[in-house]
Amino acid sequence: MSSESAPSLAVRDLWKTFHFYRHPLHRFVRWATRGRWGAPRDFAALRGVTFDVSRGTSVGIIGVNGAGKSTLLKIITGTLEPTSGSVRLDGRVASLLELGTGFHPLFTGRQNVVYNARFLGLTNDEIQARIPEIEAFSELGEFLDRPLRTYSSGMHVRLAFSVAASVSPDILIIDEVLAVGDAYFQQKCVRRIREFRDRGVTILFVSHDPIAVTTLCDRALLLHEGEIADDGAPASVLMHYNALIARKKAESGYFNLEARSEGAPRRRSGSLEAVITEVELLDADGQPARALLAGAEATIRIRIFFLVPLSDPTVGILIRDRLGNDVYGTNTYYQRVATGQHQAGESVEVRFQLALALGAGEYSLTAAVHSFGEHLLDSYDWLDAALIFAILRPDERVAIGVAQLRPRIEVAPGPAASTADVLRRAIGELPNVVSMGENGGFLQTGWYAVEDVGPQAYRWTREESTVLMSLEGSRLCMEVGVDRPSGSPPVEVRVLCLGRELGRLRVEADPPWREVELPLAPDVPRGPAHLRLVVSSCWRPADTGHGPDTRALGVRIRRIWSAA
Repeated sequence: MSSESAPSLAVRDLWKTFHFYRHPLHRFVRWATRGRWGAPRDFAALRGVTFDVSRGTSVGIIGVNGAGKSTLLKIITGTLEPTSGSVRLDGRVASLLELGTGFHPLFTGRQNVVYNARFLGLTNDEIQARIPEIEAFSELGEFLDRPLRTYSSGMHVRLAFSVAASVSPDILIIDEVLAVGDAYFQQKCVRRIREFRDRGVTILFVSHDPIAVTTLCDRALLLHEGEIADDGAPASVLMHYNALIARKKAESGYFNLEARSEGAPRRRSGSLEAVITEVELLDADGQPARALLAGAEATIRIRIFFLVPLSDPTVGILIRDRLGNDVYGTNTYYQRVATGQHQAGESVEVRFQLALALGAGEYSLTAAVHSFGEHLLDSYDWLDAALIFAILRPDERVAIGVAQLRPRIEVAPGPAASTADVLRRAIGELPNVVSMGENGGFLQTGWYAVEDVGPQAYRWTREESTVLMSLEGSRLCMEVGVDRPSGSPPVEVRVLCLGRELGRLRVEADPPWREVELPLAPDVPRGPAHLRLVVSSCWRPADTGHGPDTRALGVRIRRIWSAA
């Protein structure tokens, strides 16, 4: 077999049998009687498992609890010996199995990074070069220099995945540990796994999440009672898996129903890099409606205005009942509908056409625009309970339950609109003066927490930060400082609005605070604006002997205002 056609992973007739003794003394009895008494009960966790994984393939391994998934991964990674059979791996392997595997609880996170990276085959120079990347990805901050025994389970996952993601593996093996982390970090990990897949890394991924399997994997293996029960396309294998789950629930007679009663308050959140300008429910004739018969054809129309350039943003809907329970939700990402490339100042209209086969009652409709499948990492705008509508019984026959909805989605250019009008409708009038200690609600992405109090309050920016304010008059002014070592070169701050550069500000290291201003060209639109501040260079206080502060700091700002 040529090297080009050789599989990245080859598993051949793999068996793993565990011996369970009814009592610890039975081990001695069996030895003393030469096997005549005290025989153990054998359990075959794996039964003749055989499969190949080609280079660059992402394979999801699914199965009910006890199917043998974790045992299989432990044997593949070498942490468990098989009873018989063989495993061949070709390339550098990085794995995430049980929490704490390969880490020492008394060492700090940083020390564990070094030792674990050495175990994965990195040299000392490679480790030191990658520690900043590991630190940034994990977002553990000062905890990186604390003992591992002080970490939560989620922090364990952050550290372990950050190390595995930094070694540029040829084969990445992941057990269900990502389910322990918070939702934000889960999506961050999914994005990195997708990057690995696009680079041709072979991935073995164990998960009970069908969306993760279908999103990340080209192929799925179904393990059941230690054997491969199915092998093929994820959608087909997941149908088989769901059938096993349904049969298991039917046999056990156990169902877990969890009710919520949060209500449906209207609220908005997100970076507002894209703004939802309209959410409308239309009847079959295209007219706005707030009451429809059950099963009636309807269209949910969502219009979005872009404040920054975005590529293929995800637009989604979520229907909740009067108690706040999620009834149905989907988005363009899961439905595999591209929304296109959009520049700042453009808008788009997305229509979800579907039959509202819902039970009679009152419902709320939530709309969102974000990146990828979930809104937790890059949430541009989330408009909760954008509208309330009622479903009426079409006749006297009573029905309960919710059917699976299958929308038909159309994407078309949205109506022309100005930035000022969009922001005014979305969040009302904006101030022309933003003080860090008073108007923090108008600061969007890229700001650290407020420091100091009263008129002296200020915030540090990151490399990029955004603010919503009203531009009036002919100048944009800032009270700004950099607080860098004496003799440091000036820091340049680019100011952009809807992708257009309004100008650049130079901030000297001395004095510690100064007022700088930027003339606004006559053709710059006045009124509500979405400003982006881009700093030419950040610095880390820890790198210059200013203590353990590892933040990447841009400039510090007390006030931003526009004036005549």
